[in-house]
Amino acid sequence: MTRTLPEVPALAPLYARAAAGAARKRPDSTELATPALAVRGVTVDAARDAEFRRLAGAADSAEAFFGHVHALIMPIQMELMAADDFPLPMMGLVHLENTYRRLGAVALGAQVDVEVRVAGFRGHRAGTEVLLDATVTAAGGGETLVEERSVYLAKGRRLPGVAAPAAGDAPRGRFRVPVPTACWRLPAGTGRAWAKVSGDWNPIHVTGLTAKALGMPGVIAHGMYTASRALAEAGVPDAAPFEFAISFGAPVTLPAKVLLAITPAEGSGRRGDMDIVAWHGRRKRPHFTGSTRML
Repeated sequence: MTRTLPEVPALAPLYARAAAGAARKRPDSTELATPALAVRGVTVDAARDAEFRRLAGAADSAEAFFGHVHALIMPIQMELMAADDFPLPMMGLVHLENTYRRLGAVALGAQVDVEVRVAGFRGHRAGTEVLLDATVTAAGGGETLVEERSVYLAKGRRLPGVAAPAAGDAPRGRFRVPVPTACWRLPAGTGRAWAKVSGDWNPIHVTGLTAKALGMPGVIAHGMYTASRALAEAGVPDAAPFEFAISFGAPVTLPAKVLLAITPAEGSGRRGDMDIVAWHGRRKRPHFTGSTRML
């Protein structure tokens, strides 16, 4: 069953609601009364898109930028996960992976329909993951323009019927530091700047005090900011179908110096097929790894 919302929800009230209910016991069932939410006729605002592109360093375009499109999807994800019968606590969820497929142009000024569905739950060595699938289509049942899968982790939470991975599954390989092709110097206000345009005022991105209260070492950059900036620098051809996959590692604690290697995918030869790695220069810990592939 898909429930239609009147508009894309605001994130701040959702975070407040989740914080107020953080101590409440969550249900154990993965059967949800409403496993999907949709918003119809969302206008893609050109001025807002320009702000996303400015912050990420992306070139101008007649279609919406990745970070902007995700900002239309994410509040609907949070609304789903804030439901009383959702088994994982929304506060404290860790965004582990994101796969974004640009199939057609989300034109600036156009109207689109956005739908998010819980695709399932799976075990993780540190807890339980939820998989959320989103589609962005031309308004009124038109063509599919974007498909996105986001994976979030609830640390320490196990659900009946969701098997934990077998011991030794998906072992972590030793990180080999590549030759950097870029260096970002991110000021302390990076999180607040992204929050102003994205609406994502999660306390871990706002101040060191609120971040530390939620178990972070300090205020951290939004994963979608770093992903957006990496995509902007990857050189994907404009107006072409592509897939952008990213896996997040150690958070970027602000202010930060982030080293990156954005290099052509080995054996591909196609413009826009790039591999992406970002890491902490002194600690040699990966912040994220990713790739772009033309479709």
